[in-house]
Amino acid sequence: MHQNNDLCVMVKLVAFTHVWIALGAFGAAAATVLGHGHAVQEWSVFTWSGLTGIGVATGCVYTLQRRIKLRKNPSGIPRERRVFLERWENPMAWGWSILAVAWAWACAPEWRSAVGLVLDHPAVLFGMATLALGYASNPITGGRGWRDIPRLKWPVIALAWGLVTGWLPLQFLPSGVVVSEWAAVEFIGVQTLFVAGITLPFDVRDLSIDPAELRTVPQQSGVRFTTVLAIMLVVLSIGGFWGLDTSSARAIAGAVALVGIVLVPTARHEWIFSLWLDGCLILQGVLAFLHT
Repeated sequence: MHQNNDLCVMVKLVAFTHVWIALGAFGAAAATVLGHGHAVQEWSVFTWSGLTGIGVATGCVYTLQRRIKLRKNPSGIPRERRVFLERWENPMAWGWSILAVAWAWACAPEWRSAVGLVLDHPAVLFGMATLALGYASNPITGGRGWRDIPRLKWPVIALAWGLVTGWLPLQFLPSGVVVSEWAAVEFIGVQTLFVAGITLPFDVRDLSIDPAELRTVPQQSGVRFTTVLAIMLVVLSIGGFWGLDTSSARAIAGAVALVGIVLVPTARHEWIFSLWLDGCLILQGVLAFLHT
């Protein structure tokens, strides 16, 4: 019982506050850069600023999305998380806002480089922003977000993460480093496959709260099919990581994710989703750092 209480506290402290997922974004982004063959010693200030910004922005966006969902569709949030958000949503919003301002101030010398990045890739960055900000609610009309449109929930998450942690980190490489368009597409593809695989189990978790009209994969095809599909996607990503990366770090993280996915049908505990599966994104970065 004591161990279960400790796990519950840890889930609330790091997962419900979105610290864990922010670390996951930073870890996955760092793993992309390291997997491309650029050791930490080669990173510029712009590289560090960009990767840190990915983590901070992820925490901010997830907090914003949960606030929107809490107001528009509270029944679609698992009860334990909903209770936590109802109590801590304002402190969380202030905390992430202050962290974002602190990051912007600390990285002020790199603003010119950031503006150059926006001007060089406006279409891709606009697409990323549309996927991220429109997930919970249409930011223009306030209407339905991507997650509430049938069959779009997990593909949107996977593609957004594929772009944010597979393509964007490569834009922060030291000046003079050229990344081919095909290499960028490959990195987007393998990361999208990986995130798609670890995201599907969350639809299994949410079977009891997702409305039938959402038509998620487990609603339409069952838990067994969803689990097999998730395993196949992660296995494909492992093959991609093995072929693309200069180390086996992300492939190993994929193998750890497979174990978590196998557990989901019989053990739908929140820590498996919020700590284990999301934690495999952090593990990508940790193992990539250790392999350099």
